[in-house]
Amino acid sequence: MTKSAMNERAPTSSIIEKGTYVVVQKVGGEHIRVMRLSPKQKVLIEKLKFEADSVFGQPFGLFEVSSGRAVPVCASQLVQDEGVGDIELRDVNGSADSESTVLEECNQENPEVNPAQALQKLSQEDVLSLKGQGISAGELVSKLVEGSKSFSSRTEYAKSKYIRRKTKKHSDRVLILKPTIRLLSRSYYMKDCIRVSNLRVDQLGMILQLAAIHHGKNCVVFDQVLGLVSAAVVDRLGGQGSCIHLHRGLIAQSIPCVHSMNFTEETFSTFLPVRIASILGTAKQEDDQKENTAEDEVIEEGDADVAETEAMEGTSAARKADRLAREKRGLSLLDEGVDSLIIATRTVDPVSVLETIFPKLRPSGSVVIYGPHMEPILDAHRWLMEHDCVNVRLSEQMFRIHQVNCFLGDF
Repeated sequence: MTKSAMNERAPTSSIIEKGTYVVVQKVGGEHIRVMRLSPKQKVLIEKLKFEADSVFGQPFGLFEVSSGRAVPVCASQLVQDEGVGDIELRDVNGSADSESTVLEECNQENPEVNPAQALQKLSQEDVLSLKGQGISAGELVSKLVEGSKSFSSRTEYAKSKYIRRKTKKHSDRVLILKPTIRLLSRSYYMKDCIRVSNLRVDQLGMILQLAAIHHGKNCVVFDQVLGLVSAAVVDRLGGQGSCIHLHRGLIAQSIPCVHSMNFTEETFSTFLPVRIASILGTAKQEDDQKENTAEDEVIEEGDADVAETEAMEGTSAARKADRLAREKRGLSLLDEGVDSLIIATRTVDPVSVLETIFPKLRPSGSVVIYGPHMEPILDAHRWLMEHDCVNVRLSEQMFRIHQVNCFLGDF
């Protein structure tokens, strides 16, 4: 585990603090960024940039970016002051009579001008200049509506669509939210679904349901999906129970979802990373080799500052002690028997994990295996059937997006 994950657990609160992981999304945008805010950091989301220092000490929620700083905004105030309906009514009727006349004059005086450019009085330079002056998105959209020479000839639906499109394009508002499992799942799935084995949030919910994860449960997780399943299990346990996270190597790596959840000390105490080598009995030899290598590096760097070296050694020793204590608890729980086994694999054969962990399951324990490819899942299904497991099912969860039209009026 890293230092930030083990010794600097950020408290879960409604206030944005330094070193806190947050979810940033531009209003109307398509990208969701999960990031850790640090002092003097520049946050960039879809061409919208602001300073991280401006949000420290502020509650999570909606912010408006102006002159490189993010200012909290009240949603009810936006509806009253700069809502879409208000933009539609603002200075639109007053300019409707003259727009068609101006359009005809432009066509007669400048026949070689691009029709798309002739329909808008404001040029790109004017828009950039207004943004540089710190004008809000609502005021900018109002000026674009005033400068549009074809706005009055549009239908009411086309007017509303035009305003929504311009508001989305020139939006200067961002949502800074507290990380949740749903937001993390959406973010990583939209960014690079291969890294999470195409695991959707509805499938993740089904995995937790089939494994019967609840308060006080003892569960073993083999996670190759960036720690998303492990984070969901720890979040659902709520500080009671255990999530024994199996990993290869000396420390648990590639689990950004676990770090991003800002778990409290109580909740994070249920996360118990255990090396597979410790279960197989080969961890002692690996530890000796790692320690010998580390000692050789310290001897070669003898010219380093003594105080700095001692501080680094003390921090490293504390991390190692915490890691070994968690691993000892996990091994003890494995010997007593666990309630559930979840395998979310991407490149590892699930049968190899079953052969190691299946004997640790209690009677009537649950086994849930997820994978992006059918053949390894079929092999695991066959292995479970051969070992007298009951109620073994193989399923593929379909997902379909429906467009729902809202009809207003009496029927």
